Amino acid sequence: DWVPIVRQTALKCISNFKKTDFINALVENLSIFEWLQKVERTDLSPVYADIMNFVVVDNRKFVLDNFRSFSDRTRILIAKQITNSKSVQLTELTMLIGDKNFLVRNCVLSHFEKLTQNENKKLLADKSARVRLQVLYKLKNKEDFTKIVFPFLSDNSASLREFARYSLRAITNDFATVYNNNLKARKNVIGALKGLAEINARAFSESVIPYLSHPKQSIRKAAFFAIQKLDDQEAYKFAFKNLSSEFAGIRNLVIDYFSVSTPAEVLEKARELYKNGNFELKKTMLKLFSRVGKWTTISDIMIGTV
Repeated sequence: DWVPIVRQTALKCISNFKKTDFINALVENLSIFEWLQKVERTDLSPVYADIMNFVVVDNRKFVLDNFRSFSDRTRILIAKQITNSKSVQLTELTMLIGDKNFLVRNCVLSHFEKLTQNENKKLLADKSARVRLQVLYKLKNKEDFTKIVFPFLSDNSASLREFARYSLRAITNDFATVYNNNLKARKNVIGALKGLAEINARAFSESVIPYLSHPKQSIRKAAFFAIQKLDDQEAYKFAFKNLSSEFAGIRNLVIDYFSVSTPAEVLEKARELYKNGNFELKKTMLKLFSRVGKWTTISDIMIGTV
Protein backbone atom coordinates (compact mmCIF):
# COMPACT_ATOMS: atom_id res chain seq x y z
CA ASP A 1 0.00 0.00 0.00
CA TRP A 2 1.57 3.28 -1.16
CA VAL A 3 -0.58 5.52 1.09
CA PRO A 4 1.50 5.04 4.28
CA ILE A 5 4.68 5.67 2.29
CA VAL A 6 3.32 8.94 0.90
CA ARG A 7 2.07 9.95 4.33
CA GLN A 8 5.45 9.32 5.95
CA THR A 9 7.19 11.28 3.21
CA ALA A 10 4.78 14.20 3.70
CA LEU A 11 5.31 14.15 7.46
CA LYS A 12 9.06 14.18 6.96
CA CYS A 13 8.76 17.18 4.63
CA ILE A 14 6.65 19.03 7.19
CA SER A 15 9.21 18.23 9.87
CA ASN A 16 11.97 19.69 7.69
CA PHE A 17 10.11 23.00 7.63
CA LYS A 18 10.09 23.27 11.42
CA LYS A 19 12.87 25.83 11.40
CA THR A 20 12.91 29.47 12.35
CA ASP A 21 13.83 30.29 8.75
CA PHE A 22 10.36 29.16 7.70
CA ILE A 23 8.36 30.47 10.65
CA ASN A 24 6.67 33.20 8.61
CA ALA A 25 5.53 30.70 5.96
CA LEU A 26 4.24 28.33 8.64
CA VAL A 27 2.21 31.11 10.26
CA GLU A 28 0.72 32.15 6.93
CA ASN A 29 -0.44 28.58 6.32
CA LEU A 30 -1.79 27.70 9.75
CA SER A 31 -5.33 27.49 8.35
CA ILE A 32 -4.13 24.76 5.99
CA PHE A 33 -2.59 22.83 8.88
CA GLU A 34 -5.89 23.20 10.73
CA TRP A 35 -7.45 21.11 7.96
CA LEU A 36 -5.32 18.16 9.15
CA GLN A 37 -7.72 17.76 12.08
CA LYS A 38 -10.58 17.13 9.67
CA VAL A 39 -8.91 14.25 7.83
CA GLU A 40 -10.95 11.14 8.70
CA ARG A 41 -8.83 8.35 7.25
CA THR A 42 -6.19 8.78 9.94
CA ASP A 43 -5.61 10.87 13.07
CA LEU A 44 -3.36 13.80 12.13
CA SER A 45 -4.21 15.93 15.16
CA PRO A 46 -0.76 15.23 16.72
CA VAL A 47 0.84 16.73 13.61
CA TYR A 48 -1.33 19.84 13.91
CA ALA A 49 -0.58 20.12 17.64
CA ASP A 50 3.15 19.79 16.95
CA ILE A 51 3.08 22.58 14.35
CA MET A 52 1.02 24.86 16.60
CA ASN A 53 3.38 24.21 19.49
CA PHE A 54 6.37 25.08 17.31
CA VAL A 55 4.74 28.31 16.13
CA VAL A 56 3.01 29.56 19.27
CA VAL A 57 5.26 28.19 22.02
CA ASP A 58 8.75 27.81 20.54
CA ASN A 59 8.46 31.02 18.51
CA ARG A 60 6.12 32.97 20.77
CA LYS A 61 8.07 36.23 20.60
CA PHE A 62 7.87 36.31 16.81
CA VAL A 63 4.15 35.55 16.91
CA LEU A 64 3.39 38.23 19.50
CA ASP A 65 5.58 40.88 17.82
CA ASN A 66 3.90 40.31 14.44
CA PHE A 67 0.40 39.35 15.58
CA ARG A 68 -1.39 42.35 14.10
CA SER A 69 0.06 41.71 10.64
CA PHE A 70 -1.50 38.24 10.34
CA SER A 71 -4.81 37.52 8.60
CA ASP A 72 -8.04 37.31 10.61
CA ARG A 73 -8.22 33.53 10.39
CA THR A 74 -4.59 33.13 11.46
CA ARG A 75 -5.03 35.50 14.40
CA ILE A 76 -8.11 33.56 15.53
CA LEU A 77 -6.22 30.25 15.40
CA ILE A 78 -3.27 31.70 17.32
CA ALA A 79 -5.57 33.36 19.88
CA LYS A 80 -7.28 30.02 20.54
CA GLN A 81 -3.92 28.33 20.94
CA ILE A 82 -2.62 31.02 23.31
CA THR A 83 -5.74 31.00 25.49
CA ASN A 84 -5.81 27.19 25.61
CA SER A 85 -2.74 27.44 27.83
CA LYS A 86 -3.17 27.94 31.57
CA SER A 87 0.09 29.90 31.62
CA VAL A 88 -1.16 32.69 29.39
CA GLN A 89 0.04 36.08 30.57
CA LEU A 90 -2.05 39.20 31.24
CA THR A 91 0.01 41.14 28.67
CA GLU A 92 -1.00 38.57 26.04
CA LEU A 93 -4.66 38.76 27.02
CA THR A 94 -4.48 42.56 26.84
CA MET A 95 -3.08 42.31 23.33
CA LEU A 96 -5.97 40.06 22.27
CA ILE A 97 -8.51 42.46 23.81
CA GLY A 98 -7.17 45.17 21.52
CA ASP A 99 -7.66 43.08 18.37
CA LYS A 100 -10.08 44.26 15.68
CA ASN A 101 -11.79 40.86 15.33
CA PHE A 102 -14.39 40.06 17.98
CA LEU A 103 -13.65 36.32 17.73
CA VAL A 104 -10.10 37.03 18.86
CA ARG A 105 -11.33 39.23 21.72
CA ASN A 106 -13.86 36.56 22.67
CA CYS A 107 -11.04 34.05 23.31
CA VAL A 108 -9.93 36.13 26.28
CA LEU A 109 -13.07 35.28 28.26
CA SER A 110 -11.79 31.76 28.99
CA HIS A 111 -9.27 33.45 31.33
CA PHE A 112 -11.63 36.02 32.76
CA GLU A 113 -10.32 35.53 36.29
CA LYS A 114 -6.92 36.90 35.23
CA LEU A 115 -8.30 40.18 33.91
CA THR A 116 -8.09 43.40 35.88
CA GLN A 117 -10.85 45.96 36.30
CA ASN A 118 -9.36 47.94 33.44
CA GLU A 119 -9.66 45.00 31.03
CA ASN A 120 -13.20 44.29 32.24
CA LYS A 121 -14.14 47.88 31.53
CA LYS A 122 -12.83 47.62 27.97
CA LEU A 123 -14.74 44.40 27.36
CA LEU A 124 -17.97 45.85 28.76
CA ALA A 125 -17.62 48.59 26.13
CA ASP A 126 -16.75 46.14 23.34
CA LYS A 127 -18.27 46.75 19.92
CA SER A 128 -19.55 43.18 19.85
CA ALA A 129 -22.83 42.60 21.69
CA ARG A 130 -21.86 38.95 22.05
CA VAL A 131 -18.70 39.87 23.95
CA ARG A 132 -20.51 42.41 26.15
CA LEU A 133 -23.20 39.88 27.04
CA GLN A 134 -20.72 37.15 27.93
CA VAL A 135 -18.80 39.56 30.16
CA LEU A 136 -22.01 40.39 32.03
CA TYR A 137 -22.65 36.68 32.54
CA LYS A 138 -19.16 36.40 34.01
CA LEU A 139 -19.85 39.27 36.41
CA LYS A 140 -23.38 38.32 37.48
CA ASN A 141 -22.29 37.01 40.91
CA LYS A 142 -20.47 40.20 41.92
CA GLU A 143 -21.98 42.17 44.79
CA ASP A 144 -22.24 45.37 42.76
CA PHE A 145 -23.66 43.62 39.67
CA THR A 146 -26.89 45.63 39.67
CA LYS A 147 -24.81 48.79 39.36
CA ILE A 148 -22.77 47.25 36.54
CA VAL A 149 -25.75 45.98 34.55
CA PHE A 150 -28.00 49.03 34.95
CA PRO A 151 -26.53 51.05 32.02
CA PHE A 152 -27.22 48.11 29.71
CA LEU A 153 -30.96 48.68 30.01
CA SER A 154 -30.50 51.07 27.09
CA ASP A 155 -27.84 49.12 25.19
CA ASN A 156 -28.19 49.05 21.41
CA SER A 157 -28.45 45.26 21.53
CA ALA A 158 -31.89 43.76 22.18
CA SER A 159 -30.40 40.71 23.91
CA LEU A 160 -28.46 42.93 26.34
CA ARG A 161 -31.51 45.09 27.09
CA GLU A 162 -33.53 41.97 27.82
CA PHE A 163 -30.77 40.52 30.02
CA ALA A 164 -30.51 43.79 31.96
CA ARG A 165 -34.26 43.96 32.57
CA TYR A 166 -34.27 40.33 33.72
CA SER A 167 -31.31 40.93 36.04
CA LEU A 168 -32.87 44.02 37.61
CA ARG A 169 -36.42 42.75 37.94
CA ALA A 170 -35.99 42.13 41.67
CA ILE A 171 -35.21 45.78 42.45
CA THR A 172 -37.43 47.63 39.95
CA ASN A 173 -39.98 47.14 37.21
CA ASP A 174 -40.26 50.79 36.22
CA PHE A 175 -38.01 50.49 33.20
CA ALA A 176 -40.20 52.88 31.20
CA THR A 177 -39.14 55.80 33.40
CA VAL A 178 -35.48 54.87 32.92
CA TYR A 179 -35.90 54.89 29.14
CA ASN A 180 -37.89 58.10 29.22
CA ASN A 181 -35.26 59.84 31.34
CA ASN A 182 -32.57 58.76 28.90
CA LEU A 183 -34.53 60.26 26.02
CA LYS A 184 -34.93 63.53 27.90
CA ALA A 185 -31.18 63.56 28.61
CA ARG A 186 -30.43 62.47 25.01
CA LYS A 187 -28.48 59.55 26.40
CA ASN A 188 -28.30 56.08 24.79
CA VAL A 189 -31.15 57.20 22.58
CA ILE A 190 -31.45 54.21 20.23
CA GLY A 191 -31.51 51.70 23.08
CA ALA A 192 -33.98 53.82 25.04
CA LEU A 193 -36.34 54.14 22.06
CA LYS A 194 -36.31 50.41 21.38
CA GLY A 195 -36.59 49.67 25.09
CA LEU A 196 -39.82 51.66 25.34
CA ALA A 197 -41.21 49.71 22.39
CA GLU A 198 -40.20 46.36 23.87
CA ILE A 199 -42.07 46.98 27.12
CA ASN A 200 -45.00 48.58 25.29
CA ALA A 201 -44.75 51.84 27.28
CA ARG A 202 -47.53 53.71 25.46
CA ALA A 203 -47.73 56.34 28.20
CA PHE A 204 -44.35 57.68 27.03
CA SER A 205 -45.06 57.88 23.30
CA GLU A 206 -44.80 61.70 23.40
CA SER A 207 -41.12 61.39 24.25
CA VAL A 208 -40.53 59.42 21.05
CA ILE A 209 -42.13 61.90 18.64
CA PRO A 210 -39.29 64.50 18.61
CA TYR A 211 -36.83 61.80 17.53
CA LEU A 212 -38.86 61.05 14.40
CA SER A 213 -37.27 64.13 12.86
CA HIS A 214 -33.77 63.63 14.26
CA PRO A 215 -30.89 64.44 11.85
CA LYS A 216 -29.41 60.95 12.25
CA GLN A 217 -31.10 58.34 10.10
CA SER A 218 -30.33 55.53 12.59
CA ILE A 219 -32.17 57.41 15.34
CA ARG A 220 -35.15 58.15 13.08
CA LYS A 221 -35.34 54.44 12.27
CA ALA A 222 -35.32 53.52 15.95
CA ALA A 223 -37.97 56.16 16.68
CA PHE A 224 -40.19 54.80 13.91
CA PHE A 225 -39.73 51.28 15.27
CA ALA A 226 -40.83 52.53 18.69
CA ILE A 227 -43.76 54.68 17.57
CA GLN A 228 -45.25 51.74 15.66
CA LYS A 229 -45.61 49.96 18.99
CA LEU A 230 -46.72 52.99 20.99
CA ASP A 231 -48.88 55.27 18.83
CA ASP A 232 -50.62 54.02 15.68
CA GLN A 233 -51.67 57.50 14.53
CA GLU A 234 -48.19 59.01 14.79
CA ALA A 235 -46.68 55.96 13.10
CA TYR A 236 -49.03 56.38 10.15
CA LYS A 237 -48.28 60.10 9.89
CA PHE A 238 -44.53 59.45 9.81
CA ALA A 239 -44.87 56.65 7.26
CA PHE A 240 -47.10 58.65 4.92
CA LYS A 241 -44.77 61.65 5.07
CA ASN A 242 -41.65 59.55 4.48
CA LEU A 243 -42.96 57.43 1.63
CA SER A 244 -40.88 59.72 -0.59
CA SER A 245 -37.90 60.05 1.80
CA GLU A 246 -34.55 60.70 0.16
CA PHE A 247 -33.09 57.90 2.28
CA ALA A 248 -33.58 54.38 0.95
CA GLY A 249 -33.34 52.89 4.44
CA ILE A 250 -36.27 54.99 5.67
CA ARG A 251 -38.31 54.25 2.55
CA ASN A 252 -37.79 50.51 2.99
CA LEU A 253 -39.06 50.66 6.58
CA VAL A 254 -42.09 52.58 5.38
CA ILE A 255 -42.73 49.99 2.66
CA ASP A 256 -42.58 47.23 5.27
CA TYR A 257 -45.08 49.19 7.38
CA PHE A 258 -47.55 49.80 4.55
CA SER A 259 -47.28 46.28 3.14
CA VAL A 260 -49.35 45.09 6.12
CA SER A 261 -52.16 47.55 5.48
CA THR A 262 -52.29 49.94 2.53
CA PRO A 263 -55.02 52.61 2.61
CA ALA A 264 -56.28 54.09 -0.64
CA GLU A 265 -54.58 57.47 -0.03
CA VAL A 266 -51.22 55.70 0.29
CA LEU A 267 -51.67 53.93 -3.04
CA GLU A 268 -52.72 57.20 -4.62
CA LYS A 269 -49.57 58.92 -3.35
CA ALA A 270 -47.42 55.96 -4.42
CA ARG A 271 -48.83 56.14 -7.96
CA GLU A 272 -48.09 59.86 -8.12
CA LEU A 273 -44.54 59.26 -6.89
CA TYR A 274 -44.05 56.52 -9.46
CA LYS A 275 -45.28 58.79 -12.22
CA ASN A 276 -43.22 61.87 -11.32
CA GLY A 277 -40.42 60.57 -9.08
CA ASN A 278 -36.81 59.77 -9.89
CA PHE A 279 -35.52 56.30 -10.74
CA GLU A 280 -34.94 55.27 -7.11
CA LEU A 281 -38.41 56.38 -6.06
CA LYS A 282 -39.93 54.43 -8.96
CA LYS A 283 -38.15 51.28 -7.78
CA THR A 284 -39.40 51.78 -4.22
CA MET A 285 -42.99 52.29 -5.36
CA LEU A 286 -42.81 49.14 -7.47
CA LYS A 287 -41.64 47.32 -4.37
CA LEU A 288 -44.71 48.59 -2.53
CA PHE A 289 -47.02 47.56 -5.38
CA SER A 290 -45.51 44.06 -5.40
CA ARG A 291 -45.94 43.78 -1.63
CA VAL A 292 -49.60 44.79 -1.85
CA GLY A 293 -50.20 42.45 -4.78
CA LYS A 294 -53.55 40.97 -5.78
CA TRP A 295 -55.84 42.86 -8.16
CA THR A 296 -55.35 46.09 -6.24
CA THR A 297 -51.99 46.88 -7.82
CA ILE A 298 -51.81 44.50 -10.79
CA SER A 299 -52.17 47.40 -13.23
CA ASP A 300 -49.38 49.33 -11.50
CA ILE A 301 -47.05 46.34 -11.71
CA MET A 302 -47.89 45.86 -15.39
CA ILE A 303 -47.09 49.50 -16.09
CA GLY A 304 -43.81 49.06 -14.23
CA THR A 305 -42.80 46.08 -16.35
CA VAL A 306 -43.49 48.07 -19.52
